[in-house]
Amino acid sequence: MLKPHTPPPVTLKLAGRHEALWLKLTALHKQIAPLAARKPETPIAEQTRIVAEALLADAWVFGPGWDKLPMAAPDHGGLLTQLGQALAEMENYEVRQTGWHDDKKCFMWSIPNAPAPVRRLRPMVHEREKVGDTAKIADLRHKLAVRIQQFQRR
Repeated sequence: MLKPHTPPPVTLKLAGRHEALWLKLTALHKQIAPLAARKPETPIAEQTRIVAEALLADAWVFGPGWDKLPMAAPDHGGLLTQLGQALAEMENYEVRQTGWHDDKKCFMWSIPNAPAPVRRLRPMVHEREKVGDTAKIADLRHKLAVRIQQFQRR
Protein backbone atom coordinates (compact mmCIF):
# COMPACT_ATOMS: atom_id res chain seq x y z
CA MET A 1 0.00 0.00 0.00
CA LEU A 2 1.29 3.44 -0.91
CA LYS A 3 2.03 5.81 1.90
CA PRO A 4 1.14 9.46 1.33
CA HIS A 5 4.28 11.36 0.42
CA THR A 6 4.65 15.05 -0.18
CA PRO A 7 7.91 16.19 -1.72
CA PRO A 8 9.91 18.59 0.42
CA PRO A 9 9.55 22.34 -0.14
CA VAL A 10 11.97 23.67 -2.70
CA THR A 11 15.30 25.14 -1.61
CA LEU A 12 18.20 26.38 -3.71
CA LYS A 13 20.11 23.16 -3.01
CA LEU A 14 17.11 20.97 -3.89
CA ALA A 15 16.48 22.96 -7.09
CA GLY A 16 20.10 22.40 -8.14
CA ARG A 17 19.81 18.72 -7.31
CA HIS A 18 16.60 18.49 -9.34
CA GLU A 19 18.17 20.11 -12.40
CA ALA A 20 21.30 17.93 -12.29
CA LEU A 21 19.25 14.76 -11.83
CA TRP A 22 16.88 15.74 -14.64
CA LEU A 23 19.86 16.02 -17.01
CA LYS A 24 21.24 12.62 -15.96
CA LEU A 25 17.86 10.89 -16.26
CA THR A 26 17.26 12.46 -19.66
CA ALA A 27 20.68 11.31 -20.90
CA LEU A 28 20.08 7.73 -19.75
CA HIS A 29 16.56 7.79 -21.22
CA LYS A 30 17.97 8.89 -24.60
CA GLN A 31 20.62 6.17 -24.42
CA ILE A 32 18.10 3.41 -23.66
CA ALA A 33 15.35 4.54 -26.09
CA PRO A 34 16.88 3.23 -29.36
CA LEU A 35 17.70 -0.13 -27.79
CA ALA A 36 14.22 -0.44 -26.29
CA ALA A 37 12.62 0.43 -29.62
CA ARG A 38 14.45 -2.37 -31.47
CA LYS A 39 14.47 -5.11 -28.83
CA PRO A 40 12.58 -4.17 -25.67
CA GLU A 41 12.97 -7.59 -24.08
CA THR A 42 16.79 -7.67 -24.12
CA PRO A 43 18.34 -7.58 -20.66
CA ILE A 44 20.17 -4.49 -19.50
CA ALA A 45 23.86 -4.53 -18.61
CA GLU A 46 24.84 -4.68 -14.93
CA GLN A 47 26.49 -1.23 -15.07
CA THR A 48 23.37 0.28 -16.61
CA ARG A 49 21.22 -1.32 -13.91
CA ILE A 50 23.40 0.13 -11.15
CA VAL A 51 23.32 3.62 -12.66
CA ALA A 52 19.57 3.41 -13.29
CA GLU A 53 18.79 2.29 -9.75
CA ALA A 54 20.91 5.11 -8.31
CA LEU A 55 19.13 7.70 -10.47
CA LEU A 56 15.68 6.26 -9.71
CA ALA A 57 16.49 6.32 -5.98
CA ASP A 58 17.52 9.99 -6.25
CA ALA A 59 14.34 10.78 -8.20
CA TRP A 60 12.28 9.15 -5.44
CA VAL A 61 12.44 12.42 -3.45
CA PHE A 62 10.57 14.30 -6.18
CA GLY A 63 7.88 11.68 -6.80
CA PRO A 64 4.71 10.66 -4.99
CA GLY A 65 6.59 8.21 -2.81
CA TRP A 66 6.65 4.46 -2.60
CA ASP A 67 6.89 1.98 0.25
CA LYS A 68 10.39 1.07 -0.89
CA LEU A 69 12.97 2.34 -3.32
CA PRO A 70 12.42 1.14 -6.90
CA MET A 71 14.53 -1.54 -8.51
CA ALA A 72 15.48 -1.13 -12.16
CA ALA A 73 13.57 -3.28 -14.61
CA PRO A 74 15.57 -6.20 -16.01
CA ASP A 75 14.97 -5.32 -19.68
CA HIS A 76 15.33 -2.23 -21.88
CA GLY A 77 11.60 -1.75 -22.43
CA GLY A 78 10.80 -1.80 -18.73
CA LEU A 79 13.72 0.45 -17.85
CA LEU A 80 12.68 2.96 -20.49
CA THR A 81 9.21 3.03 -18.94
CA GLN A 82 10.62 3.55 -15.44
CA LEU A 83 12.89 6.38 -16.60
CA GLY A 84 9.97 8.02 -18.40
CA GLN A 85 7.85 7.82 -15.26
CA ALA A 86 10.64 9.32 -13.15
CA LEU A 87 11.06 12.17 -15.64
CA ALA A 88 7.31 12.79 -15.58
CA GLU A 89 7.31 12.97 -11.77
CA MET A 90 10.24 15.39 -11.84
CA GLU A 91 8.46 17.53 -14.43
CA ASN A 92 5.37 17.53 -12.19
CA TYR A 93 7.47 18.66 -9.23
CA GLU A 94 9.02 21.43 -11.32
CA VAL A 95 5.63 22.66 -12.52
CA ARG A 96 4.33 22.80 -8.93
CA GLN A 97 7.45 24.51 -7.55
CA THR A 98 8.11 27.13 -10.25
CA GLY A 99 6.33 30.12 -11.63
CA TRP A 100 6.69 32.70 -14.37
CA HIS A 101 8.21 36.02 -13.31
CA ASP A 102 7.32 38.90 -15.63
CA ASP A 103 10.12 41.11 -14.35
CA LYS A 104 12.80 38.49 -15.15
CA LYS A 105 10.98 37.03 -18.17
CA CYS A 106 11.68 33.44 -17.15
CA PHE A 107 10.47 30.59 -14.96
CA MET A 108 11.83 30.82 -11.42
CA TRP A 109 11.94 28.32 -8.57
CA SER A 110 9.52 29.38 -5.84
CA ILE A 111 12.12 29.63 -3.11
CA PRO A 112 10.91 31.85 -0.27
CA ASN A 113 12.75 35.21 -0.26
CA ALA A 114 15.22 34.04 -2.95
CA PRO A 115 13.62 32.89 -6.22
CA ALA A 116 16.15 31.45 -8.67
CA PRO A 117 15.82 30.86 -12.43
CA VAL A 118 15.26 27.34 -13.71
CA ARG A 119 18.68 26.96 -15.29
CA ARG A 120 17.92 23.91 -17.41
CA LEU A 121 15.53 26.07 -19.44
CA ARG A 122 18.44 28.42 -20.24
CA PRO A 123 16.65 31.63 -19.31
CA MET A 124 17.72 35.03 -20.53
CA VAL A 125 17.35 36.59 -17.10
CA HIS A 126 18.68 40.05 -17.90
CA GLU A 127 17.32 41.82 -20.90
CA ARG A 128 19.68 43.99 -22.85
CA GLU A 129 19.39 47.55 -21.67
CA LYS A 130 17.83 49.81 -24.23
CA VAL A 131 19.69 52.96 -25.06
CA GLY A 132 17.12 55.70 -25.27
CA ASP A 133 19.37 58.33 -26.87
CA THR A 134 19.29 57.67 -30.62
CA ALA A 135 21.62 60.60 -31.23
CA LYS A 136 24.32 58.82 -29.23
CA ILE A 137 23.87 55.67 -31.27
CA ALA A 138 24.02 57.62 -34.55
CA ASP A 139 27.22 59.35 -33.39
CA LEU A 140 28.83 56.02 -32.44
CA ARG A 141 27.89 54.51 -35.80
CA HIS A 142 29.39 57.51 -37.63
CA LYS A 143 32.65 57.23 -35.64
CA LEU A 144 32.83 53.51 -36.38
CA ALA A 145 32.26 54.11 -40.10
CA VAL A 146 35.06 56.70 -40.14
CA ARG A 147 37.46 54.28 -38.41
CA ILE A 148 36.59 51.49 -40.84
CA GLN A 149 37.26 53.83 -43.80
CA GLN A 150 40.58 54.93 -42.29
CA PHE A 151 41.58 51.30 -41.80
CA GLN A 152 40.67 50.42 -45.40
CA ARG A 153 42.72 53.33 -46.78
CA ARG A 154 45.89 52.05 -45.10
